Amino acid sequence: MKEYVPTIGLEIHVQLKTASKMFCRCDNNAEGKEPNTVVCPLCMGFPGVLPVVNATAIEYGVKTALALGCKINKFQRFDRKNYFYPDLPKAYQISQFFFPVGEHGEITIDYLGSDRKTRKEFKVGINRVHLEEDAGKLIHTKDATLVDFNRCGTPLMEIVTEPDITSPEEAKAFMQELQRIVRSLGVSFADMEKGHLRVDANVSVRPKGQKKLGVKIEVKNMNSFKFMEQALKHEIERQISALEAGEKLQQETRGWDAKTGTTILQRVKEGSIDYRYFPEPDLPPIVLDDKQINDWSKEVTAELPSALRAKAEKTGLSYEKICELQDKNALINLLVILDKNKKLDPTVIANYPGASSEFYKWIVEEKPSNSVIRQVFDSISSGKKFKDAVDVVKIVDHSDLMVMVKRVLDANPDVVKRYKAGETKLIGFLTGQIMKQAGGGADPISVTDLLNKLLT
Repeated sequence: MKEYVPTIGLEIHVQLKTASKMFCRCDNNAEGKEPNTVVCPLCMGFPGVLPVVNATAIEYGVKTALALGCKINKFQRFDRKNYFYPDLPKAYQISQFFFPVGEHGEITIDYLGSDRKTRKEFKVGINRVHLEEDAGKLIHTKDATLVDFNRCGTPLMEIVTEPDITSPEEAKAFMQELQRIVRSLGVSFADMEKGHLRVDANVSVRPKGQKKLGVKIEVKNMNSFKFMEQALKHEIERQISALEAGEKLQQETRGWDAKTGTTILQRVKEGSIDYRYFPEPDLPPIVLDDKQINDWSKEVTAELPSALRAKAEKTGLSYEKICELQDKNALINLLVILDKNKKLDPTVIANYPGASSEFYKWIVEEKPSNSVIRQVFDSISSGKKFKDAVDVVKIVDHSDLMVMVKRVLDANPDVVKRYKAGETKLIGFLTGQIMKQAGGGADPISVTDLLNKLLT
């Protein structure tokens, strides 16, 4: 069997969380609303209406393009994309084709591999970032197909990558990082299950050593990172099996079926669709100046997830722990805590990123053991007030600790003799005995240090 190389490119739609829709004043949040109640004559494509560009959407688009390393177009223009679909009442979509927000970007993705130990890295080119409006939603029932136009006019940002992704694992890592980016910039909720973040993949395989890409097949209906990874794995395997069996692949669109774990043919692409793009006559071009772009650029760089990871690595935290905290949305809080409390040990605080300032002050001043810190934290988490939680535990001071150490050594002369004869592992037994007497209120490192001093 030949060895094959997969190639993946992604087309992502990000729903922007502006207050109003892309070209009108309708509420942009239609979640939970009755069908066809968050609409206006402009959303519905009535004759004579005039759209107005949402300035915040432009800002969000530029900030995201900057975060993805794109060259920003100072001159931007909206165009009409003409096609008929039941949930598109105007029979055209206002999009950016000729002059998008940004182009020719590149982003480096670092991530923790599937073994949760290995740090991996790859680069992805960004073909373009552009803005457009969303269509409505078709609801299929047993007897009919219904249309809800609430989503019409919702601002969307489309991000198209170059075909630089070489595995489903990389595709998942890219999408997770993109989700972090748009959330950190505050431009989208980016919830895949709610449709705020949608992705289609163009997948092909080719024999190793062959430069020409294989036949591109589009995969849709992937509404979670897990399903996307599964769908891409299956599609790559399906294409390889087909080629090995002597079949000829054709350009087509397939949908992921989570129930069967397979991709299903939706339609064959016989050629590219002519959308008859032309400049939107009802909207003037958008012209940005250098100052505006530079101001937005300054706001972007400090917020990026990759910058937060790099900052966290400088504290001495392991990459695995940093990724764990970022997955729990706790990394930025940890960095804020460490900035305010320079004496805190990052490796200790990494386990308690959501605690109160008095909790961290107590750690700095009292220097409790890890077991005591955990005990107090768990008590607070279960509903106890900080003072009550601390009163329960006993913190042993240095003089008391010295008494306990000597007491344990006096009670175990044989162990002391064996330790001095070379059985150094017995330090663990002695430390354990002292910790029992301290009721967990002593620091194991301090105990070990004292033992070493007294036994040498």
